[in-house]
Amino acid sequence: MQKKIIAMAIAAAISAPAFADNANVTVYGKAFMDIESVSNDKSTLSSATRVQTNASRFGVKGKEDLGEGLSGWYQYEVQIDTDGNAGNGAGNGTRNSGVGLDGDFGTVMLGNWDTPFKVAHNKMELFDNTTVFSAINLMGRAKGTVANYNTRRSNDVQYWSPSLGGVKVNVSFSPDEGGSGTPTTQGSNKSQTSLSAVYDVDALYVAAAYETRPDASVATTADSATRLVGRYDLGNIWVGLTFEGIKVNTSASASYTQNNTEVAAEYKAGANKFAVSYAIAGASGAAGTTSDGATQVSLRYGMNLSKRTELFAAYTALKNDTNGAYGFSAGTPFGTNAGSSQTAFGTGLIVSF
Repeated sequence: MQKKIIAMAIAAAISAPAFADNANVTVYGKAFMDIESVSNDKSTLSSATRVQTNASRFGVKGKEDLGEGLSGWYQYEVQIDTDGNAGNGAGNGTRNSGVGLDGDFGTVMLGNWDTPFKVAHNKMELFDNTTVFSAINLMGRAKGTVANYNTRRSNDVQYWSPSLGGVKVNVSFSPDEGGSGTPTTQGSNKSQTSLSAVYDVDALYVAAAYETRPDASVATTADSATRLVGRYDLGNIWVGLTFEGIKVNTSASASYTQNNTEVAAEYKAGANKFAVSYAIAGASGAAGTTSDGATQVSLRYGMNLSKRTELFAAYTALKNDTNGAYGFSAGTPFGTNAGSSQTAFGTGLIVSF
């Protein structure tokens, strides 16, 4: 008996450090699904009813104190296809994943992460940047599919500053791993830089963001986007406004700038939430193009069944101008038919853990 006790004590002593090292590991995720009916008046497939997995995800993260005010951390997060579409299952796309160091200087990280430009809009986002109902069908985009700034960048290096008088600065640089040509050959270099300055104190949120994309449309030129976001909380109500300008080059000496706007608001009444978003994709002003904008209105109702579970219903209507070619970006059977009007209604459940 004594030998057994000694053996158990030794085993416990050996395994204890392993358990201690893993004590800071957090497993988390979200199941985010709905059943919805979508329609498009210009498509040969005019309507469909489907179950969508949206941004369902699974992740693991942890942090270790390295001493001297320094900490190391990691996060691995993947999208989960809970609907079984095409048998994608787990790992249906890498979400925010990386490794980094925290200190008095702020945070430096390497990995695959949302750009500061995209994140600046998150305080206005009602649908987790997914589903057919999200305003990012229009916001962050130029001429429908020509440019999309709602991105998560791979090969990414980011710096997140500490609070400087209430302002935090985020900078992202994504090198072009394909390489670039010599000055003689003038090869392209599609490295991207994104940055933001955010003031988020008490009831007020203000963000300014900028992103530049060299050689994105025309070699030796750089496309770019600027975004301003403001949100104010009034107790159970918040209201917000986003304005952005996206510059797209059409030649070495010509370009157009498209302006997009979104107004959104949410009202909370106990366990119930009511929200609305109205977005306008402005006309591009590109040479030879007219009436190529769009509008979208989305309504959302949510009821918290617990701290981790929400039942929701949503409706959206996207209307293109005569030459507008916008569409639902979240897995739709339809194309971006010019001049189309598209609608969607759905209800679903969100469970976080």
